[in-house]
Amino acid sequence: MMPPSRATTLLLAIAAHLMALPAHADELDDIKARGTLMVGVAEASPPFSFRDGDRGIVGYDVDLAAEVAGALGVRMTKTPVINAERIPALRDKHVDLVASGMTRSAGRAHDIDFSLAYFVSPHKILVRHDSGLTRMSALAGRTLALVRSASVDKDLTAAVPTLKIVFFDDYQQAFTALREKRVDSFLADELLLLRFAQRSGAPADFSLIGDYTLPRTAGFGLRQSEPRFKAAVDRTLLGLEASGGAARIFDTWFAPLRRPFRIQAD
Repeated sequence: MMPPSRATTLLLAIAAHLMALPAHADELDDIKARGTLMVGVAEASPPFSFRDGDRGIVGYDVDLAAEVAGALGVRMTKTPVINAERIPALRDKHVDLVASGMTRSAGRAHDIDFSLAYFVSPHKILVRHDSGLTRMSALAGRTLALVRSASVDKDLTAAVPTLKIVFFDDYQQAFTALREKRVDSFLADELLLLRFAQRSGAPADFSLIGDYTLPRTAGFGLRQSEPRFKAAVDRTLLGLEASGGAARIFDTWFAPLRRPFRIQAD
C-alpha cells in the first residue's frame, strides 16, 4: 500500500495537472469563436428551404436560422444537404444546425436533438377532388406520393397495408405527380398541402381526406449533448414569438394561410 504522504502528493499533482488543462469548449463556444453558424439547408423543399434563382437558398426555416445567427452575433453560412444527409451532416460536424422543415420524430430523436417546434401542422392526405376519394380505406391498392426519408411510411402501411407508396425527392415533385394524375394522393403537413393547392391556380381541384391525420411538428435538427447551444436556439425562438417576429416570418412564406400555432416551451 502507498504511504499516506505519497498518496496525498500524487493526488495533489493530478489535481494540479487537471486544473492546468484548458476548459473544453462546447459547440456554442466553437460557433462564437469561428464567427459563423453552419446551417444545413434543402435546395428543393419550399417554402421551408429552397433555391430561388439569384436569391440563393431561401425559405421559412432559413429566415428563422438567420435570426439564431444574429442572436449569437455571428454570420450564417448555408450548406445544401438532401434529406438522407441531414443527420450524418450533424453527426460529422459538417453543419451546426439543420433547417429544412425536419419532423421531430421519435426515431430521429435517438440520433439528434431538436429545437422547440417552430412549425406545427398535422400530416394529412391531399387528393384530386374528381378522384372521389374521401376516406383512408379507399386508398387500398392506390398510390400515394411521399417525400423520400419521410418518417411516416410505416404508419401509412399499418393503416392501409396495400397502399403503394411512391417516393419523390421533394414536395414539389410529389405535388406535381398528383396534379398530373400520376399518383392518387399525396401526404405532407396540412399547411403545406393547402399552400400547394392554393398556388396551383385551381385550389378547388383538390381536397383533403378527412379521416386520417398524424401529428407533426418541425424544428431545427441539433447535435446531441450540446445543452448550451440548444438553450440559445430555443431562447431565440421564444424571443421571436414574443416580439411578433415569428408570425411575420410565417406570413412571408405562408400568407394568406393563417398561422394556427405559437412557438412555446415543450
